[in-house]
Amino acid sequence: MLNIFRLRLGALLHFLIAIGHLICLFFLEEAFKAYGILYEMKHLCFDQEWLLYAVTVCLAVGFAILYALSVAGDIRKLPLQRLVMIAIVGLYSIRVIVGIDWLLYEFTYLQFFSTLVPAILVYCYFPGLKREKQV
Repeated sequence: MLNIFRLRLGALLHFLIAIGHLICLFFLEEAFKAYGILYEMKHLCFDQEWLLYAVTVCLAVGFAILYALSVAGDIRKLPLQRLVMIAIVGLYSIRVIVGIDWLLYEFTYLQFFSTLVPAILVYCYFPGLKREKQV
């Protein structure tokens, strides 16, 4: 029961993150400047900044929220469920490690919360890594 609550909490948190990304679309350049990644994002998106956030929101909604709800049993089982949960936990774990490295060199509250949220998501999604029992 606690595991299902954690997965649902992760899905809710990802929903809030997706909304935050949508809000950032209105001041995208300032958001990238705040994180110090404006040049890199412009380069990755071929000078189409909106492209990165459009993909991020789609992935957050499409994978993280849907797969968390699927693992929790709230919606039907989705294909490659365990593999997607492994990828989500792995990517957010890397994000936490990078965030901790940032914090060691320069502490800002923006970087702190940008590291704390992925850490919470790893905690929430970790139960989704368990193999299902065959009945």
